[in-house]
Amino acid sequence: MFMVEGLRICRDALASGWAVEAVFATEAFAASSAGEAFREMLRQHGWEWQLLAPGNFRRLAETESPQGILLVMRLPAEDALLSGSGWMQAGFLLVLQGVRDPGNLGTIIRSADWFGVDGIILSGDCVDPYNPKVLRGTMGSIFHVPLAVAPELTETLTRLKQHGFRMYASAVEGAQAVPEIQFRKPLALILGNEAHGVSGELFALSDQTVRIEQYGRAESLNVGIAGAVLLAHIAGQIYQKGHSTR
Repeated sequence: MFMVEGLRICRDALASGWAVEAVFATEAFAASSAGEAFREMLRQHGWEWQLLAPGNFRRLAETESPQGILLVMRLPAEDALLSGSGWMQAGFLLVLQGVRDPGNLGTIIRSADWFGVDGIILSGDCVDPYNPKVLRGTMGSIFHVPLAVAPELTETLTRLKQHGFRMYASAVEGAQAVPEIQFRKPLALILGNEAHGVSGELFALSDQTVRIEQYGRAESLNVGIAGAVLLAHIAGQIYQKGHSTR
């Protein structure tokens, strides 16, 4: 199980249809106009909250200034993205290798949601996507984009390639600048570890390496920012121009 707190992400959690184990609120939140509206949402889903004294609520909460509402959620079952044929139906996947900073992963999941990514595949050494800091960083997008952890990432990407996916690996000095590439679905963009980037093994599996053009003097880009830039370019092609092999 995992916990989400705060009015906005709790609303998204309820709307997602994911299994809720328990709901806790403070008396102050329950008496507020936001609390009354949220309680009506709970009733529509067949739930009631348990009220806690402020001190007990703070013992549960992860944030320094809790809003007075939190949900205990059950982890979703292994996503069909990697089991069965679900992943074969996707057209735009994001692959993350060794992304370990919770803030970076939260930003990447939120960006993937914004740019219409069909699913995210994480290597086994990525930070837990249900880490409290990751969850806050997603701003609710954790409930919108299917996630799957692939302990054998190379094997998973090989299967994708066998079903027609083209692999694009991000690199600081990639072979081609991203605006010069004609992206077509089905495709997967690979982002690597904050310090070491994409591994040589995954570069070898990739069909093409891509880079973001540099015009200033910064040594590198944060992986969360780099991911958003790359996703914006790809989405702009495959959605606005309708480029697809399917």
